[in-house]
Amino acid sequence: MKKFNSRKRKVVRKQSPNLLIYILPTLVFCVLFVPHINQTVTYLFPSDQETLNLTLKIKQGETDTCTGRYVYIHNLPSRFNDDLIESCESYAGLRNKCKYLVNSGFGPPILEDDHNHTTRVLTTETGSWHSTNQFMLEVIFREKMRHYECLTNDSSLSSAVFVPFYAGFDVRRFWVYNVKLRDQLGEDLAQWLRERPEWKKMYGQDHFFVTGRVGRDFRRVPDLDSDWGNNLMRLPEFENMTMLSIETNSCSNEFAVPYPTYFHPKTRTEVETWQMQVGTVQRRYLFSFVGAPRPEMEESIRGEVIKQCLASQERCMFLNCDTPSKDCGNPVKVVEVFQDSIFCLQPSGDTPTRRSTFDSVLAGCIPVFFSLDSVQYKWHFPVDHTKYSVYISEEDVRDGKVSIEKILSMISEEEILSMRNEVEKIIPKIIYAKPGALGPEKIEDAFEIALPRQLLMERETEPSSSTKLRRGDREEEDVKVIEWEEFDNELTRLWSLSSALKLATEKKLTLQPKLESLIQVSAESLRRTNELEEMRQRLEAKKLMVDKTSVTCKVTEQDVKKKEDDLSAEVRSLLVGGTTLSIAKTKLQESNCQLEGESGYSHLKTVTNKLRKRQQYMVSQVSFIYPLKIEAGPSQDQELESFPGGSRLGTKPVSQGSVRILGLPFSMAPFTKMSFFTDKKEVQKSATALGYVAHAVSLLAPYLGVPIRYPLRLGGSKTYIRDYAPYIEPSASDMSPVSTLSENAKFVEFPLFLDGQDTTRAAYAVFLLNKNIEQLLNFVGESSLGPRQVLANLKELIRIIQSPDFIYS
Repeated sequence: MKKFNSRKRKVVRKQSPNLLIYILPTLVFCVLFVPHINQTVTYLFPSDQETLNLTLKIKQGETDTCTGRYVYIHNLPSRFNDDLIESCESYAGLRNKCKYLVNSGFGPPILEDDHNHTTRVLTTETGSWHSTNQFMLEVIFREKMRHYECLTNDSSLSSAVFVPFYAGFDVRRFWVYNVKLRDQLGEDLAQWLRERPEWKKMYGQDHFFVTGRVGRDFRRVPDLDSDWGNNLMRLPEFENMTMLSIETNSCSNEFAVPYPTYFHPKTRTEVETWQMQVGTVQRRYLFSFVGAPRPEMEESIRGEVIKQCLASQERCMFLNCDTPSKDCGNPVKVVEVFQDSIFCLQPSGDTPTRRSTFDSVLAGCIPVFFSLDSVQYKWHFPVDHTKYSVYISEEDVRDGKVSIEKILSMISEEEILSMRNEVEKIIPKIIYAKPGALGPEKIEDAFEIALPRQLLMERETEPSSSTKLRRGDREEEDVKVIEWEEFDNELTRLWSLSSALKLATEKKLTLQPKLESLIQVSAESLRRTNELEEMRQRLEAKKLMVDKTSVTCKVTEQDVKKKEDDLSAEVRSLLVGGTTLSIAKTKLQESNCQLEGESGYSHLKTVTNKLRKRQQYMVSQVSFIYPLKIEAGPSQDQELESFPGGSRLGTKPVSQGSVRILGLPFSMAPFTKMSFFTDKKEVQKSATALGYVAHAVSLLAPYLGVPIRYPLRLGGSKTYIRDYAPYIEPSASDMSPVSTLSENAKFVEFPLFLDGQDTTRAAYAVFLLNKNIEQLLNFVGESSLGPRQVLANLKELIRIIQSPDFIYS
């Protein structure tokens, strides 16, 4: 230790004010710029390409359309990506995925088969269908990023930094090995990123990477070899980064993007052609399920789903993925099942989400979810999942409380059409298109939706506590306390740095003329390159137009061929119809001959009597099925007096309460005024009785040859009756004699029951049903007993038809 010299210290103190006056400006300048000397030199000597781009933009005055959209891609060492897939065959966990790595992760193309079955299901002539594996997202996304229009080599301009790390392949290759081996590559990448200058801009909060695995594979909590996955997302560096994956764990830095499907078109025209195909296909099944049971998972409902599907017989299609045939690995077979189904069941498997969801949407099939955790793709699906899907509680299915077929059958055609239209709109948003499309043919696919959301999403810009700690350590390390005795040496060093800075400035001035000359040459080269690019784009546009014209010609040719086939079928139909008409004309002439004169009248009377006898027999069968009996009760006299006039059944009209059908009475009281004290059993009996009456009327009308005015939609105690009158809109065509009710009329249905219905609508339905019976009574030459005498009118109708006078009337 140096000995303290008080005299020397005193002298220094006396001289320090004058000394500081001379050196203070230099000292402040150096203290401010020395920690950033590398950045200063870099700024003074930018690369040739950066200088060229900056100068050209200033000269040409062009608008930068990529502002706020620039992405910088880290040039990672190959051991973090390319080496993982090149050595794919050497890892048992990846071996069965290697064949899908061709075509930048899209997989082998799907070719036409010998029987044209593939062509009938897929649009294979475009070359856009591939056998894509569901875990290839990171390879596909990297290829899409390479063609991104706003890439930059200047990280200071970027709004986001892409890390092309194949995390899914890394976690899968050492699946059952010890945790140290599983975590090693992720820890090496974290260290590599920390040492990059791009990291210090926001300490990783502007970094993101993509993986084809689910989020839980990267969040192992304990460090036991038996535990699942690795600890990648629990590293401090990756806690600041954003992960895009096929399924998330609801963490703030994880976002879900769609699974890859089989369809990878290059132009918007291909997508529109496919949307048109799935929108017009005829679907034979109400619902379907493609998957395998999960007997080892106690909470899985797949066993119950499969059981209900098999029990539905012709209404459900089940494609078993747990068979040696491997039909679920055949894209053509899977898409064909979904194309044949209106609804596609999507119960959870190993995780809440399924690739099958996106395959079904691609085929225009409405997904049916059993867990809301399956709906986590908020960037690509509508926020309101009821617009495009159906939700059935997983607990209700597990407990056997619901019938899937019954729930889906109750959905109206209008709702189905609305959901199918919404599903067709989603198709472009869930596919990963082939890169290269420009202009109006460019597709806003899953990549084009996810990347802007990544750039613009609202995340906290404050670094995490661990980042702040690291930054604080760095700041503390940058602060250096200089002892007074070493001040001379530090001053000398600062002057040396100042001289070096001056020399660097002079060197820059020397190089500036050379750079300007190089800029001029490069500008001319760039101009010619731009001209060539414009010519190439025009050529590409013409090529696309020719392709579009070719597709249009093919479609037109197919339409012409279809119309020729239809015309041939109509000609054949006309020939058959002409023959039938000729035969009918001959029979009509023979019948006219038979009807002429007295013998014809006798023959007509005989035929009429036989017809009446047959009608009488059929009506007796209906009477046997639905017997109507009169039961007198204590309140009968009071009820009879409420209806004036006589009756053919006796001296007084029969009331509603006295006539029963199959032993069930019908009362109008609940239909006129519904209250809290109304007997629910009475309401249910009345609804059942009305269902019997409706069925009887629907049988009697065709037997008598009478088209009833108000059609019925039978449903037992849930029967509806239709009224066309309020919805008829008269038009000029309606005035012509050839116009019919079915061409221009719309109808509304009224319930013949009170369960959850408006009493006014139900009472009106009873009124319409009675009008149908009154129409049948008028046909046999009788009038109605009253506007509310439903059972009495029906009994009177059956009595008149079964009477002997009916045959000779």
